[in-house]
Amino acid sequence: MQRELDIRVGGETIVAVVRESARSRRLRMTVRPGRPVELTVPRRTSTRALRRFLDDNSDWLEQRLVAAREAAARRPRIGLAQPGTVWLAGERLALVRGADGATSVANRHGSQLRVSGPLAEAAGAVDRWYRREARERLEASVARESARLGIPYSRISIRDQRTRWGSCSTRGTLSFSWRLVLAPPAVLDYVVAHELLHVLQANHSRAFWALLDEHRPSWKSEAQWLRRHGHELLDYEPVPNAAG
Repeated sequence: MQRELDIRVGGETIVAVVRESARSRRLRMTVRPGRPVELTVPRRTSTRALRRFLDDNSDWLEQRLVAAREAAARRPRIGLAQPGTVWLAGERLALVRGADGATSVANRHGSQLRVSGPLAEAAGAVDRWYRREARERLEASVARESARLGIPYSRISIRDQRTRWGSCSTRGTLSFSWRLVLAPPAVLDYVVAHELLHVLQANHSRAFWALLDEHRPSWKSEAQWLRRHGHELLDYEPVPNAAG
C-alpha cells in the first residue's frame, strides 16, 4: 500500500511517499537525489506516528535534502526531459500530433513519433509504444546474445522495475526494465549479456565477473554509462501534451 504525505522541512512543504510493508518492523526514511522522500513503515502505521517520527528526525532530513539537491545538480545529464521530444536508443524523436480519432495510438515515422487520437489518452499511447519497442528490441538482443553465448533461456518479461535493470530467475526467465530502450543499444546489449550469464553463475562472484570479462569485454564502459545516467532514465516521463 502506498500513499502521500505533505511534510514541512526547512520552511517549505514537500511531498513524501509512504510505503507500507508487511516485512518492515520499524519506520525508515530514504532520501535520494532527484527522487521524492520515501518512508517505509509497518502496516497500519498511523499518521500521528509518522508525524512524530518526522519531527524527531527533522534536522537529519533537512541536511539530507540539501545534500541530495546538491548531488542532483552535479549529476551529468543527457537532457531527456525536453518538451516535444521522446527518446529511443539514445536518439531524440520529435513528438507530434497526428490525426484525431477515437483511440489514441503512437507510431514512429522516421525521426518523429506521431500520437493520434484523444490528447487526454496520449500518455497511455506513448507508454504502450515504449513497451512494444522494449519487447521487440530486447527479444532481438536476447536472441542474438543467447546464440552467441550458447546459453538458453525460458522466456522474457518486460516491466517498469525501479531497483534493477534486469534479473534472471532460477528457471531462466529474464526480466528487463522497458527503460533500457532509452539507452544506447550497446548498453541494452550489456544488460542482456549480464543476465544471460547469470544462467551459468547465479551470483556476482569472481567467477561471474570473469565470465563477463571474457564474453563482454566492453562491459565496464557500458556499466559506467548506466551508473552515470541511469537515474535520468528512471526519472524520465514523456510529456505527450507538449506535442504540437
